[in-house]
Formats: sequence, structure tokens, C-alpha cells
Amino acid sequence: MVEISPKDIPELPGVYHFRDEEKILYIGKAKNLKKRISSYLARKNSIKENKILYEAKSLDYTATTNELEALILEENEIKEHQPKYNVRLKDDKRYPYIKITVKDEYPRVFYTRKIEDDGSLFFGPYADVKAVKKALKTLRGVFPVRTCKGTNLPDKVCLQYHINRCLGPCIGKIGKEEYRGLIEEIIDFLRGRTKNLEEIINIKMRESAEELNFEMAAVYRNQLMSIRDLAKKQRMVLADKKSRDIIGISSKAGMACIVVFQIREGKMVNTERYILRSSEDVALSEYLQRFLPWKYLKISYIPKEILIPVEIEDKNLLEQIFSSDIKIPRKGSFKRLKEMANKNAKLDLERELSHPVRGQRDSLVELQNILFLEKTPLRIEGFDISNIGGKDSVGSCVVFINGFPAKDKYRSFKIKSIEGINDPAMIGEIVGRRIKRLVLEEEIPDLILIDGGKAQLNSAIRTIKKITSLNIPVIALAKRAEEIHLPSGEIISLPLQAEALKLLMRIRNEAHSFALNYHKKLRRKKLSLSELDEIEGIGYKRKIALIQHFGSKDRILAASKEEIGEVPGIGNKLADIVYSSLH
Repeated sequence: MVEISPKDIPELPGVYHFRDEEKILYIGKAKNLKKRISSYLARKNSIKENKILYEAKSLDYTATTNELEALILEENEIKEHQPKYNVRLKDDKRYPYIKITVKDEYPRVFYTRKIEDDGSLFFGPYADVKAVKKALKTLRGVFPVRTCKGTNLPDKVCLQYHINRCLGPCIGKIGKEEYRGLIEEIIDFLRGRTKNLEEIINIKMRESAEELNFEMAAVYRNQLMSIRDLAKKQRMVLADKKSRDIIGISSKAGMACIVVFQIREGKMVNTERYILRSSEDVALSEYLQRFLPWKYLKISYIPKEILIPVEIEDKNLLEQIFSSDIKIPRKGSFKRLKEMANKNAKLDLERELSHPVRGQRDSLVELQNILFLEKTPLRIEGFDISNIGGKDSVGSCVVFINGFPAKDKYRSFKIKSIEGINDPAMIGEIVGRRIKRLVLEEEIPDLILIDGGKAQLNSAIRTIKKITSLNIPVIALAKRAEEIHLPSGEIISLPLQAEALKLLMRIRNEAHSFALNYHKKLRRKKLSLSELDEIEGIGYKRKIALIQHFGSKDRILAASKEEIGEVPGIGNKLADIVYSSLH
């Protein structure tokens, strides 16, 4: 567990990092580093924060000049390091953008996944590359700008010119000002200003016809027809004809879906969907807090109003950065649109959860083949036991659906019928209690995984047979050599790089961690002065010294060996005994 000493931490904005021995576990931003880091000592942390504190070995920070610098630094570092406990976008991939090289003499318009600070304009991000290509196809059909690469123009025309997809700036067929006018129209188009654009193009079409420039008039005519066709496909949703983004969100099982309704000049022009993941179930506000800077910090156009479904911590800061109003719609058409966005997010999330990603699907199919199962084990439940010398024994059940943890379905158990050290019997008890419930709810798992070996496996099988005649596959995974024990008595050893084994180990480790955390929670509740009496070498005076020094049972439990050793009359040797006894 990391030791935190806030006394030397500055009261400045910045970014802090919790690290284990090898990598960064969590990156956080703070308006005041000292206050934020000190808050971790309050002992009223969330489950995720407690896990971070438990796993972390060190803490460091980077101070910044202001909150904006802290926000940008946090966003860049999360993207680079992908910490375990930060919310992450699905697949951690770079989403595509439309880029306009406005600094060039004859700018280009193309899609890219790389954001550079080169003076270009960026529009997006788009949820998938198909949407980008569709948008570019529409743009090039309306605005025939060049597609050739590089800052400088080539020496001759290309195929795009001959099929009327480029006006030929390379051979002087269009001047710089006229070409720049096309680029400005594209920018307006991407910002959703189609009505003004229609009027401008209509005027230019007529002017070209009056000047007998029929070739250019035909180009403007085609642009006008394409824009009007696009406008017909857009749905009028708001009478005030303003531009805004309306955001909906839904989360489940460590995953969230965010839906963005893009409203431009009162019309619904696009719907974007994004999937985010977290190692723990976190609040909707935390997903949203991560999403908003990621989406809006680097793009060139941000609507003047962003409607969100829940309150977020950095609302005022983000409003200042984006130059936009961020608010929660409470009534009327805005509220209905927010609810519609939330509903779409929920439907998309359910669809995402029902279809495992390729890597997980492959590991599930591999597991099915190895174990000769009748069907792919889409729902796997893992069981484990935790106790110290047979005391305060507890059990855990974790549920993985489509290869991902479904944390809302996790269950913990206090052992009721077994005394002393008897892990196989305890496994039998918690599996029995779980199966009775599942049979009633008609939610039968495709596979049950027991943490242990032959004895634990046989105990689980005997219990299940007493409860139901259903054929539920059961296996055990022993920590020694990571061997898979089958009901037949056969033992399977898979290569450590096998995806099926990696999945089983993930489930087993999750069950172990969940049981251990529950056991610690019960121990904290039970800790009292009398427990200190049971520790060898702790008499009345030393007991009182510990209580007076730390002030509460929770602070004694949270203390390191070194901190316990600093208590008058304890010392390092006795501190080791106290720490070991309590943990």
C-alpha cells in the first residue's frame, strides 16, 4: 500500500500518478494537489479508490500553472499510458477526424487519425471510418477541391479533374480566392450551416450564369442540388434553429455507451456513438468527465451549447475552455431529447454487451473446444474462499458475460455451516447457495470455475447434483502450474499464452480479489480494543497508546508497519507482529 504524506505537496493545480512497481495505475487531475491527494487519507473512499491505494507502491505529481494545463496534461497522459483504473475508450484506438490544411496556399480536405498542432482545422471525432468516408464523399461531390497529397501543387492534372471532382488549381483553372471560397464553404458545411450555404451558392450560380461562365454555374448547380438533398434527410427537431450537442449515457458491467445527437441550425445532422470501459463500475459523471475533454479539446468547431444528462465536477472549467454553455435540460423538448439520447445509449450498450469482441469470442470458442462443451460458455461464474486460520470465512462469486466482468451480478457470502479450516466444504456451501438462487431465477451459467484443485471441484459437483438434475459444466483451476481439473479426474495443462487459460486466470483472480476485499471489510468492522488484547506483546498501556495515536480502528488498519512502529512503546519488531496479526 502506498504511503501518502501531503505535507510537502504544493497547493497548486496539477496531475498526480499512482504507480505500482512497473506502471501507472491511475492518473488524476486536481485544482489543488495538496487537498486532492490529502482526500485519499479520509478513509471514506470508493471501492475503486481503495483498490488504487492498496495496489499502489508510490505516488508522484506534476504541478501546472493553471487548471487548463492540468486538464490537457491529464488527457495526454491517459492517452499515452492507458492506466488500469482510468476510464478508457473502447479498443483505445485513435478515432478519425476530417482535417482541413487551411495554412496551405490551396488547402486539402482529408481524413486522419493523427492530431497535429500545425494550424489545420479538425472536425470530429467520428465513431468509425465509414462515417468519415461518407462525409468526404458528400463534400467532394459538392465542393470539388483537390485531393492530391502534399503542400505544393503537382505539375499536371489527375483523374479527379477529368471526372469533374477537382477544378484543376494545378493548371490555373481556379484562382486562389475562388478556391479559398470553396474551403470556407466546406467549413460552413461541416459546422452544419447549410441554409446560409444554399443562399450563397444560389447567388454564385446566378452570377456565373450572367457572366456566361456556364461551366462554373453548372458546378454551383450540382452543389446546390446535393446540399438540398442532404437537408431533406435531416430531421428538424428544434424551432430555435440553434446548434448544440445533446449527450445521452448508459453504463453497465464496467462499460458505458455515450450517444451524441449533433443538432445544427435546429436539424439533427448526425448521431455519434462511443463505448468506454472501466476496470470498476463508476458513476456516470466519471465516464462523462473523461469523455468531454477527449471529444472537444482538439476539434475546431464546438457548438455553443452542450446538453449533458448528469452533473460533472469540471463543468465551469470546461465551459471556459470550450466557450460553450454546458447544462442539464430539465424540461420541455430539450429534456425529451436528452431522454431519447439516454434511451439510445442504453439500447446500444445492451447490443454491445450481447456481442463479445473478437478477442474475447475467440477465447470463449477455444475454451469450448478444449473442454468439449455443448455450447460456447458465454456466462461463466467463478468461486473462491477467503479466511485467516478458519476465522471470518467468506466466499465470492464473480460473473463474466461474453468474456467481460458483469460486476452488478457479483455476490459475496458469509460462511454459515462450516467451522475451522475446510476450504472444500466451504466451496460446497457457497456453490449450493448460489445454484439454488440461480435455479429459481432461471439464470443457469454455461460454466462454473472453482479456485482450487480436485477436492474443491468434487465438493462443488456433489452439491450441485443434490440441488438440480441440470448438467452444469464445472471445472477447477489450481494455482500451482495453472492446471485445469476436470470432473473426470483428468488434468489439462495449457500454455500460459493460450487465450482460454488467460480468460480462466482472469476470472479466478477476480474471484480471489473480490473474496479478499470482502474478508477485509468484515475484519475492519470487527476490529475492537479486545482484538488488540489478543496480539502477543500488546498489553493495556500499548493498546491505549495505539488508540490514542491513530484515533480509530480504521486508521490502525490502514497504517503501515513503519507508522505503527513510530507509536511510543511499540518499535519495529512489535510493529511487525501487530501488522501481521491485523492483516
